[in-house]
Amino acid sequence: MNKLTFILFAFIIIKNTNLFAQDILWWFDTNDSSFGQSSAGDINRDGFLDIVFGCYRNDSCIYSISGLDGKLLWKFNAANKNSEGCNDAATLIYDIDGDSFPEVIVPSSCNPTTYCFNGKDGSIRWAAPTRGSDSPPTIGDIDGDGNLEILHGEFWDYLIYLDAKTGNQKWELQIQEKTWIQTAPTLVDLDGDNILDFVIATWCLDKADTNRIYAFRGYDQKLLWKKEIEGRVYHGTSVTDINGDGKPDLVIGDYSGTLYALNGENGETIWQYTNPLLYYIGSPAAIGDLDSDGICEIVFTSAFMVTALRLDGTEFWNYQVPKGNPSFRGVALADLNGDKMLDVAFATNTGQVYVLNGGGGRVITTFDLAKHIGKSFDINHAPLIADFNEDGKLDIFVVGGKTDYPDFLNNYGRAYLLSVGKGYGPNWLMFQNNIHRTSSLCPKPNSIKENPVNFEVYPNPASNYIEIYFPTINYEEIKIYNSYGECVIIEKTNNYSPLNRISIWHLPFGEYFIQIGNKRKKFIHLM
Repeated sequence: MNKLTFILFAFIIIKNTNLFAQDILWWFDTNDSSFGQSSAGDINRDGFLDIVFGCYRNDSCIYSISGLDGKLLWKFNAANKNSEGCNDAATLIYDIDGDSFPEVIVPSSCNPTTYCFNGKDGSIRWAAPTRGSDSPPTIGDIDGDGNLEILHGEFWDYLIYLDAKTGNQKWELQIQEKTWIQTAPTLVDLDGDNILDFVIATWCLDKADTNRIYAFRGYDQKLLWKKEIEGRVYHGTSVTDINGDGKPDLVIGDYSGTLYALNGENGETIWQYTNPLLYYIGSPAAIGDLDSDGICEIVFTSAFMVTALRLDGTEFWNYQVPKGNPSFRGVALADLNGDKMLDVAFATNTGQVYVLNGGGGRVITTFDLAKHIGKSFDINHAPLIADFNEDGKLDIFVVGGKTDYPDFLNNYGRAYLLSVGKGYGPNWLMFQNNIHRTSSLCPKPNSIKENPVNFEVYPNPASNYIEIYFPTINYEEIKIYNSYGECVIIEKTNNYSPLNRISIWHLPFGEYFIQIGNKRKKFIHLM
C-alpha cells in the first residue's frame, strides 16, 4: 500500500467512524435478540432515564442499562431448571408503592412467572406464578378500590390479575378456549362510570373457531361486548374519539389485514380499512396529530407498509419500505426534527431504522444498523424516544439481533441508542406509549377538573422541571395526578418549610393536575 492510498484509506475509516460516532451514541451487546419491547424510566433516581428490556433463549436475561451511556445497571437471568428464559413480553416501569423509586414488571414467557423487581438494584420484590405470557402488562386501579393492579394475558385462554404491591393473584379469567391472549389488555373507561374497563383480543389456536375482540367491565369482569373478527390478533388496541361523540373508541388490526375502528361502548364497527398490500397487521396502531391541524391521525405498520389514516378511515399517506423489509412492532411518534409536527419512527427486520415526516410520509433520516454491526440484524422492536443523554437532542433506542429456533446457540443481539435531532417530542417511553397501553397521544379528556388555587406552578408548560410555590398554610402533602386520574407523585410539604417551594424533575410528557388541599391546577409537561 503506497502512502497516498494509505492516507485515503485512513480518511475513509475516520470519516465512517465519525459518521457512526455522530449518530450512534452507544451500543450494548447481548447473546440474543429482544422481542419483548423495552421501557424507560429513572429507576435509580440519578436524574437520567434508564432502559429495561428482556432477551430471548440464548441470553434469557432481563437487562437494566443506563440511558446516558449504555452501562449495565443490573441483570436477571429468567431461566429456570425446566426452561430457558425467553422474555417475549414488554416490560413496564412504574412506582407501585409511592416511594419515588419505580419498580419493574416483567412477565416471562418460557418460565411461567411474572416478576416485580426493585428498580434501583434489580432485587426481586415478588414473583407470581402464571401460565406464561407474551402479553405486555398494564397497571391501574381496575376495580376502583384505590389500589393498583397489574393485568396481562396468558397462554391457554386466560387473563391474570395481580395485586401490584404483593403479586398476589386476585382473579384469573378464562376468555376463550384454545386461544392465547397475546395482546396487552388496554385499560379505558368504556361505560362512563369513571372506573377502568379492559379490552383484549384473541390468537385462536383452533382453526375451526373464530377470533374475537372482548371488552370487560373492570371491577367485576362482566362482559360488556364481544366482536367476531376474521384474523388473529397479536398486538393490542389503540384509543381515541373516532366518531366525535366525546367518548373513547378503539382501533385494532388483525392478521387478515383489516384495521377496525370500533365504538367503545358497544363494539359496533364505525369503519374498517384494508387494501391488497396489507398482508397482515401485526403492530398496534399509534394515534397522534401528524400534521398539527388539531385533528389526530392513525398510523400502523403491516408487513412492508406504513399507513397513515384520517379519523374517518380514509388514507392520509402510505410508505412502502424499500426492498419489502417488514416492520412488525409498530411505530413511535414524536417531533424529532423541530418542525413542531409529529414524526414516525420504526425499525425493520433487516436492521434499518426509519424516521418519516408525519405530515406526508417523507423520509427524514435512516440508520443502517446491519451495516454498522456487519452482519444479519433483525430489529423486532419498536423504538423508544427521549433525550436519554440530555444533550438537547432526541434519541431513538432499539434492540435487534439474529435469532434462530430451535437451534439458538449462535444467536446474538445488540441494543443501540441513536441521536436524531432537536425536536419537541414528546417522549415515547414504552410499548404502546403509556401504562394503559392505549397507543395514543390523543386520549379522552380527563374527568379531573381544575378549580381556583392559591399556589403557583412555573413554568407552565414545562420542558424539564416544574416549581410549585405553595401557601404558608400547613397542608400535609402535595399530590400530582396524571391524565388518567392516577396519583403519580406525593410530596410531604413539611419537608420543604419554610421555603414553601418544591421542584419536580423528569416527568414524562403529558397533562397533569397538582392538588394541594382541595385546590387543583393543571399543567402540561412537554418533554
